[in-house]
Amino acid sequence: MSPEMRPHRAALRLASATTLALVWGTMTGEPLPGLTAVLAAQILVVLAGPPRPRQAATLVAVIAGTGGVAYAVAATFADRWLMLTAALGLLFFLGFAMRERAAGRPSLPATMLLNATAVVPVLTVQADVLGAGVVVTLASAAVRAILVIWLLHALFPAAPPEEGAGRPAVAAPASLPATQHSTAPRTLAKVAIVLPAQLFYLAQPTALAFPALLGLVTFLSAEDPAAGRTQLLILLLGNLVGSAAAAAASVVFDIGPPLPALTLMALLGSLSFARWINSAGQRPGGAVALTGLVTFLMLFGLSASYRRALPLYSRSGHAASAAARTTTGNRDSGPFGREFVVATG
Repeated sequence: MSPEMRPHRAALRLASATTLALVWGTMTGEPLPGLTAVLAAQILVVLAGPPRPRQAATLVAVIAGTGGVAYAVAATFADRWLMLTAALGLLFFLGFAMRERAAGRPSLPATMLLNATAVVPVLTVQADVLGAGVVVTLASAAVRAILVIWLLHALFPAAPPEEGAGRPAVAAPASLPATQHSTAPRTLAKVAIVLPAQLFYLAQPTALAFPALLGLVTFLSAEDPAAGRTQLLILLLGNLVGSAAAAAASVVFDIGPPLPALTLMALLGSLSFARWINSAGQRPGGAVALTGLVTFLMLFGLSASYRRALPLYSRSGHAASAAARTTTGNRDSGPFGREFVVATG
């Protein structure tokens, strides 16, 4: 394969994978719309090739394990906010510290720990059954994402890396001791950014908590320390672009046939962000593109899940919603409002 075709094939693989994952998740009634697509995007951005079966099994185990830890912490300290804040801050610190220790290379365990810490407590604090359900949702979404990635790698196989392409990264750990003392303040700053946002959504739960928190941790994981004060602008720009793309896609989805419109707009939006990610590389623009892609997938998936023309929530989803209403005092609207928990009500 010519060097000029590699980025185009990688962008097409990423866009096709996120589109297929989004359509699959929406049609099967994924409780957190867009989650499978987000996981597929995060895995594809990190891994150059398809995950091996053992690697895939390890990844699902890591997601289930980190989700279980986040669930246990939130369930244990749900009525003790001070201890809950400290415990969640520690989990975020561990996730960002693992990311820093990767010395510039992406770290899937760190990403999955941050995902779980951002998503699971929001539901667990409302009702234990919802928290346990979202842990299962994370693991099943990871399985679907890996299956989609295998399929797209079979359709658009990755070219073998050129000789010596990966060698510069080996020298990165040599500079780690020189910057080891400077990573702790940066990690604490990231925790100070994401923790208040999560506490806000714990106190005021809404379906928008998931795109907001996942977009935030994705941005903070991909941010460039050299960008300095422009990080806030990068974050705002990424969310703005992703939200605008989701809004435009939703307008077309409203006036077109549901499934073709969902597929077409998901593909066009994902392809735009995928090309942006590949062209930006490790520059600050890459953080904008990845944050925008996550925001687009979650918001567009959430919008698509509201449409009655698609078979959204399965019977198990309705059963979980009924159990949640019973656990939380038989509230008809559920913790996130009727339109979120009972999407087809």
